Amino acid sequence: MRMISIERNEARAARPRARGREKGGERSRLPRAHAVRESARAALALVSLALLVPSYAAAADNEEVAELRRMLQEVQAQNRELSRRLGALEAAQAAPRTKPARAQERPTPALTAAKPSTVFDSPPAAPPLPEPHDTTGMGLEERVKELEIGWAAQENATRQIIQNALSKTGPKINSYLGLSGVVEVTGSRFRDFTGPTRDDLILSTTELDFDIALSNWLTGSLVLTFEKGTPATAPTTAFVTVSPTGLEATGPDRFTLDRTHMLIGDFTRFPIAARVGREVVPFGTSTGVARLDTLSIGTPLTTEVFENRETTAGLEFAWPTQPLMPPPAPVVVPPVRPLVIAPLVEQWARWLGYTPLPQRPVRLTPVTPLIEPPPFYGSFFVYKGNELLTPSNTKIQDFNASLGFRTSGHCGVPYEELWSSLVCPWTFDFHMDYDTSVFNSRFLQSAYLPFLDQIGRVPGIAASVKASFGPFAVVGEVNSAIRPVRFFDGLGTPKNITPMTWQASIAYQFDWNPWITEIGHQGGDFISVAYSGSKDMAGAIALITGETRVGFVPKHRLLVTWGEWVMDGLKLALEYSVNWDYPQSVGGTGAIAQGVFAQAQLNF
Repeated sequence: MRMISIERNEARAARPRARGREKGGERSRLPRAHAVRESARAALALVSLALLVPSYAAAADNEEVAELRRMLQEVQAQNRELSRRLGALEAAQAAPRTKPARAQERPTPALTAAKPSTVFDSPPAAPPLPEPHDTTGMGLEERVKELEIGWAAQENATRQIIQNALSKTGPKINSYLGLSGVVEVTGSRFRDFTGPTRDDLILSTTELDFDIALSNWLTGSLVLTFEKGTPATAPTTAFVTVSPTGLEATGPDRFTLDRTHMLIGDFTRFPIAARVGREVVPFGTSTGVARLDTLSIGTPLTTEVFENRETTAGLEFAWPTQPLMPPPAPVVVPPVRPLVIAPLVEQWARWLGYTPLPQRPVRLTPVTPLIEPPPFYGSFFVYKGNELLTPSNTKIQDFNASLGFRTSGHCGVPYEELWSSLVCPWTFDFHMDYDTSVFNSRFLQSAYLPFLDQIGRVPGIAASVKASFGPFAVVGEVNSAIRPVRFFDGLGTPKNITPMTWQASIAYQFDWNPWITEIGHQGGDFISVAYSGSKDMAGAIALITGETRVGFVPKHRLLVTWGEWVMDGLKLALEYSVNWDYPQSVGGTGAIAQGVFAQAQLNF
C-alpha cells in the first residue's frame, strides 16, 4: 500500500509537468511576471514533494524537517511580497501610459526649458523622464527596485506638469498680474538700555506684493503689509518709539498699503521713464524692503534713521540704451546646497525610519542670464513734505535727486574656470543722493515732532557703494544732514545737532559658484557682519508723559548673522546683536544692550 501511495503521488506530480509541456507555446506568450509566479509555484511544489518523501521514509529526522519547513515558509513569504510589489508597480506603470501621452499632444507655452526670471515668464519645465532600461536579465528583486525608481521619476514629472498647468492660480494670477510676498516670525531674547532681559515671539512681517505688467511700457506694483504694534489696551501717542534692538512699536496692529507705484517707460528701448506713486525715496542703500537691503535680522542705523516714504512723481533714466539683440544663451546654474540644518534634519528623519523614494538624477534646467543694465542711472522726484517743517509755505517744494554708476566683470576668464576665485566675477555700484529735507524721514519726523517748527527744512546727502567679489559682498554707506540743526527741547535746553549715520558690512556665501548674482539671497548658507554707527543722535527731552527721551538711536550697533535657505523659499537665520548707547555726558545712559534673535522667513 505504501508503494501504491508513492506511485500515485508521483503520478499527480507528473501531470502538471506534462500539461506544461503540451501548452508550452501558449505559456511563452505570458508576461514575464506571470512566468516568474509560475516558476515560483513549481519550485514550491518540488520543495514540498522533497519534504514529504523523506517525512514518510525517516520519521526520526523531525528536527531537520521542522527547519526545512521554516525555511520554506520564509521563501513563500518573500515570494508573496515580491509578487505583490511587482504586480502593484506594473499595474501603476501601465495605467498612466495613455494620460501623459494625451497631455503631451497639446503643446503649451508653460512647458519651457528656461527658468523664469520674473513672475511673468513661463514656469519651469517638467524634468525629463529617465530612459527605459532593459530588465530581461534582471532578477525579481532587481526588477522591483528598477520599477520603483521609474515609478518615482514618473510621479515627479506628473506632479511638475500639474503644477505648470495650474500656474495661473499661483504666483502668476493672470497675464498681467503676479503675486509674491513674505512671512516672517521672529523670536528673541534681549535686554535694552534701561529694562530687564525680555523674551519675545512676534509676527515681524506679513507682506503681499502684486506686480503688474500691462505691457513692456507700463508696469507697476502694490504692496500690502501687516504691522504688529503695541497692544490695543496700551496708550498710544503720535510718536514712534524705537528700541535699541531696532524693532518698532507703532501703535495697534494694522494692515496697510505700504508702497505702490506705476512706471511708464522701457529702459531697454528708451533711456527715460516716468514714475509716480508712494514709495521710498532713494537715500543711501535703503529701499524700504529690509530683506532685500541687508542680510541681517536687525536694521542698520542708516536705514532706521533716514528711510523716507513719500508720495512722489518724477523721472528716472538709465543710459546708454543697449542695442536690441538676442537674449544670452541659456546656461546651467549649479544649485547651492544647504550645509547645516537641512542635512541634519534629513539624517534625523532617516534615523526615525523615514526612507525617501529612490530617484534618478535629472539634468538641470538651463537658465537665461539677465541682460546687463545700462551703467549710468539716476532719478529726480518731487514730493510734499511735512507742513510743520515750513508752516508758512503750503506748496510742493521738496525734491530728491540721485545719480549712480554700476559695472561688472569676470576678469576675462570663462565662468567655468572661476570656481575657486575669491575676486571674480565682480560687481560695483556707487551712487549719491540728495534730499531737501532729511527730517521728513519716518524716524526723524516722528521722534522730533514737537520741535519740527523750530527745525525747518534741513537738506541731506548720502553716498553708498555695493560691491561683490567672488563669494564676498561688501556694503559701505554714509548719510548725513548738510547743516546743523538748532532747537530747544522740552526742558528749554538748547540743542545743536547734525544727524549722521554710517555702516560697513561684509557677507560670505558658502558653497558658492560663479553664477550666483546675489550673495545670501540664492540658497545655501551665508554669514554676515554689519557694523553701523551714528553721530549727534543721543536724543532730546520731550514733555509727553513726564520727561521722555526721544529721537535717540545707539551710538554703535553690531549685527552678526548666520542664515540658511533650508529649501526653496524658506530661510532660517540666527543673529547676535550688540548696541552701545551714548555716554551720560551727552544725554545717553552709557549702557550696553545685547540680544539673540532667531527668524523663520517664508518667501513665495
